[in-house]
Amino acid sequence: MNGSRAAGGSRLGVVVNPTAGSGRGTRAGRYLTARLRADGHQVVDLSAPTATETAARARAAVEARAVDALVVGGDGMVHLGAQAVAGTSTALGIVAVGSGDDFAACLGMPRGDVPACVDHLRAAVDARSVRQVDAIRVSGPDRADRWVAGAVSAGLDAAVNARAEMMRSRGRYTRAALAEIATFRAWPYSLRLHGLTDDGGLPLEPSQDGWAWHGRAAMVTAANTDRIGGGIRVTPRAVVDDGLLDVLVAPVLTRAAAARIFPLMFSGRHVHRPDVHVLRARAVTIAPGSPDPTAAPLPDAHGDGERLGPLPLTATAVPGALRILVALRL
Repeated sequence: MNGSRAAGGSRLGVVVNPTAGSGRGTRAGRYLTARLRADGHQVVDLSAPTATETAARARAAVEARAVDALVVGGDGMVHLGAQAVAGTSTALGIVAVGSGDDFAACLGMPRGDVPACVDHLRAAVDARSVRQVDAIRVSGPDRADRWVAGAVSAGLDAAVNARAEMMRSRGRYTRAALAEIATFRAWPYSLRLHGLTDDGGLPLEPSQDGWAWHGRAAMVTAANTDRIGGGIRVTPRAVVDDGLLDVLVAPVLTRAAAARIFPLMFSGRHVHRPDVHVLRARAVTIAPGSPDPTAAPLPDAHGDGERLGPLPLTATAVPGALRILVALRL
């Protein structure tokens, strides 16, 4: 952590999503706070009635160096926490009791089991055990920069995410995917890749500042982690601390092909198809391609399951931007 400790323990800011896991987030927050205080740590609840207020309180606490670590729990809270701590010396703790918990999964952290998650965090806090990992900085015209811990989705996966946000029952991602595939039409894209190390077999052309691709596709995803959507292995070889993005491009044009790819994504086998490419680069700019009257409007991009806004945007891997509390062993 940042080396500043309150007498007898660390100063920990806690943020809980009360709706996570059908109320499990609230119960986990109470249990977490009680255990941390019993360990002698100073705990302040930074949660607020709205996500905007919560984000502001978390960011203010980090900027004032009022906390040694920010602890988040519940689906979507990792994204909120990243906005506050990315690029700072403040560590991020994760109690993964939401419905997805993809970022915790890629770090090998316990998920779903509240006592196990809390004990893992307590062990990491006591040992000051921090793992530095990459994050994605998302920038674009007329918007403030955003941080993404897991993946930036800008195609079918973004459209599925937007539809799934309106659902609340188990299996919502799968049901949303089936609905989107039923009306799918490939979108036109223009990509620019910077710091390219692997073209993934996708035909590229040189551009002024890197490499470019123009065409229609079902999916364009820039990932820091190997999974999204509660276990969808979108880029199964992604490494969270290699300083690079795994950029998936699927120039799939038909609904039948999109329907064949989706089930394979649960195991990551889709990347072996000839119509799916995974490139590796330091950054990628994703923009709308040439206007196509037959194509549907491009979906808004999403990051960590949260709406980022319309294209264009640039996603850049920032090495070591996040310091995550991860216990070496319990």
